[in-house]
Amino acid sequence: MLRAGSVAFVSIPNPDNRRTLVEGKVVSVQHPVAVMELEALPGLSAGDDVTLFADVRGKFHQQAAKVAAINSETGTVQIEAHLIGEPVSAEQRGTFRVSCIALLLPVHVEKLAGCILADVSPEGLGVITPKPLVVGSMVDASLVIDAFKVQGRFKVQTAKILPNGQMRFGLYQPDRRGDTRKTLEKLAGHLQRMQLKRLSGAA
Repeated sequence: MLRAGSVAFVSIPNPDNRRTLVEGKVVSVQHPVAVMELEALPGLSAGDDVTLFADVRGKFHQQAAKVAAINSETGTVQIEAHLIGEPVSAEQRGTFRVSCIALLLPVHVEKLAGCILADVSPEGLGVITPKPLVVGSMVDASLVIDAFKVQGRFKVQTAKILPNGQMRFGLYQPDRRGDTRKTLEKLAGHLQRMQLKRLSGAA
């Protein structure tokens, strides 16, 4: 995904549970290590998990990485990032999603505190997390909305930067015939009906 001399972006978490997107230039790539030169260094430290973004043939892709070293002795800021997994496209899932980000509903993802539910679909969840998730990894997630309880093992499928700088991760439920998928389908329909009622003034 990364090519020497190309422009790439680093998504950096901050204490406000938001993401800072920093533009940089790829200096070198010797897989799995990439060296980037950044315009700024807002609170980044060696050992931090970040997400890298770059344009690949006209499509935005992302890849998880861990900062191994930071060098600012040359007058510019350079980071050495160890790439994790394979780059994936940020294309959205094919099924409908019901947005519920305005409701500020909590969702449990691994042991992270402060995760918010962004949307629900029959195939999975969209979540906003205080720390980056590794695209391609499996995570435990659960939530309770009204009479619906969703709990299961999800694959981190996509990552997307929201206009406010926060990062939305798409969690995909791979077990198509399991109880979690069935509950997700019912919950998505329930939330969609609630939204339609509010829009029509019936609620």
